Amino acid sequence: MDNIRKSFRKIFLTAMSAASVISVQSCLDDNNGYDMSLYYPDAIVTVKPLDDGGFYMQLDEQTTLTAVNMDESPYDEPTRAFVNFSYADVESGDYDRAVTVNWFRDILTKDMVQVPEDVTDLDAEYGSDPVEIMKSWMTAIEDGYFTIHFQTLTSGTGKQHKVNLVQPDPDDPYVLEFRHDADGDNSGVWAWGVAAFRLSAFGFVPGEEVSFTLKWNAYGKEKTHVFKYTPGDAVASQDGTGESEMPGTSALVLG
Repeated sequence: MDNIRKSFRKIFLTAMSAASVISVQSCLDDNNGYDMSLYYPDAIVTVKPLDDGGFYMQLDEQTTLTAVNMDESPYDEPTRAFVNFSYADVESGDYDRAVTVNWFRDILTKDMVQVPEDVTDLDAEYGSDPVEIMKSWMTAIEDGYFTIHFQTLTSGTGKQHKVNLVQPDPDDPYVLEFRHDADGDNSGVWAWGVAAFRLSAFGFVPGEEVSFTLKWNAYGKEKTHVFKYTPGDAVASQDGTGESEMPGTSALVLG
């Protein structure tokens, strides 16, 4: 967890000031100052609502968490989210571990796009503005989601950057493209974003490894990278492409 917090230390305070965070509790450290560890996420989870209004969290392919200090789900549908938590030394019931949740910050979560037959110009429909996909713990395929951490240039005007994970050819379904439409906001300073895409269109078989080839328009050239994913593994692939820390100083407005 220390490495996770270090990777956010440079920018996460700035990002949180512009984002909606579901805060459950706060506390002070022994030095009469704020416990700074509360500002950094410990993980990305899938928050999964239950029919009775409660919820649980999917931490990785096999590990589930239950919150001892929250009875109601913070979201109406399954949502990928940053979470700050601490383990609780109590019975976890039907789940693997019990935790005390300090806060959630939801991540843009949307379906992968299967390109309709009448769409012939992918650049016009989904954008082709450059991005760099980052090699970090946030770029991962797990729990049926492709979560992507990326950075791009922005002037800081607050324009919404649209991102999509696109499957352009149904005959080659495991080749995907990360598409970015900056709406003209494609110069200035580096900023980062994280988006999660549901892979529910695929009929994954537990224990059967699949390989996804991801393509994207990087600065100066097109890049590709192969991500391997085995549904049911305790730890899914977290192999990305780029720097290991977020270099930006602000978070993008995503759609």
